[in-house]
Amino acid sequence: MTTTSPADVEAIRTALLPGSERPVADYVIDDTTPAAAFEPATREDLATVLRLASEQGLVVVPQGGRTALALGRPLEGYDIALDIGGLRQTVEYVPDDLTVTVEAGRRLGALQAELREQGQYLPIDTPPSDDVTIGGLLATARPGAWRGHVPAARDLILGIEAALPGGERIRSGGRVVKNVTGYDIHRLHTGALGAFGVLVEATFKVAPLPEATRTLVAAAPNADAASALALRLWDASPALRALAVLSPAAATLLGLPETPAVILELAGTQSTVERSTSDLGAVVAFEEAPEVAWETLRAAHGDAARTVLRAGVPPTSTRAMLDEVERAGATGWAYVAAGAVLATFAETPEAATVTGLRDTAERLGGFVQVESAPPSLRHDVSSPPGDAALIEALRDRFDPERTINRGRWGAVL
Repeated sequence: MTTTSPADVEAIRTALLPGSERPVADYVIDDTTPAAAFEPATREDLATVLRLASEQGLVVVPQGGRTALALGRPLEGYDIALDIGGLRQTVEYVPDDLTVTVEAGRRLGALQAELREQGQYLPIDTPPSDDVTIGGLLATARPGAWRGHVPAARDLILGIEAALPGGERIRSGGRVVKNVTGYDIHRLHTGALGAFGVLVEATFKVAPLPEATRTLVAAAPNADAASALALRLWDASPALRALAVLSPAAATLLGLPETPAVILELAGTQSTVERSTSDLGAVVAFEEAPEVAWETLRAAHGDAARTVLRAGVPPTSTRAMLDEVERAGATGWAYVAAGAVLATFAETPEAATVTGLRDTAERLGGFVQVESAPPSLRHDVSSPPGDAALIEALRDRFDPERTINRGRWGAVL
């Protein structure tokens, strides 16, 4: 861990606008309290915090909604909490162009409410809820139930602005759809856990709000039947926006009978949803289910109080992975189109259990990521991804002092 002197903090404190400091007790991570916490009101002040911290060898942990603090390895140091919540403005919104530019501290829910007034939305459902900030959802890039049916977050980005550890601010892309100049640096920052800088602004393509949605569920006699049904429905290509296979434990989580099941969401025009409902009824008997079911799964995926794992495997292998999750004693479900299998544990599992799931995922051609777990488990089971050498080379270029989130990278098992 780093050692912070009062002089180090005072240098940052005096460089910022008055009223930027926050109580450190509100920013504890893994039982560690930072030496100071700041919520800059301007991008210039945010960049100043990074520059001064880098010059003094301090570790800065950016955070907004604080919904993914247990993602990745435990921090190797924590001196300064950098709250991006002060940067929460909509910079530019052009409904006719289907584009919006927002600051990184903007909450997803607030943005969706603004877009909804124009009959539009940002098709992202990252866990655990719409309380996530734009910066947080991009830095973590955690997929939700919509992944595979709508574009991923990185594919909706037109451009970003980021503050680098040295205090520089860079832009990538632009604010219009036809902008094709420059390198896609914004893709580099997506899912990087702040390894290359702190996002302060993002421009997105938005989409028309669906005229109608409907959630349907069908029970299955066994796991094989549920998996086969899900793949058949996916191939049928109705107006799907979400499709999941539920283990019996996951079904009970949603208040359904304790049996394997398939749950799906249709979205589109009223006529499209009605036609798809009719077509699906010819395949299997469905029942209406409350749309809150998706919010329940989303919240469980982002439950910071539990150990949560996410496996990424080919869609046809989700059945085998879900079997292993159940054998490990976890509540599991699979988003088939994304090849994502979620596992939540009521009690912290042994490291051997997690590594066993990792081995299974790798045999299936995938990986396992720790979405949330106690620090000891994250330390024991996390390891750098296969392209670690390339990532470290990029970090040497963007953050040579490892000022931002030191130690956190390595969330992939």
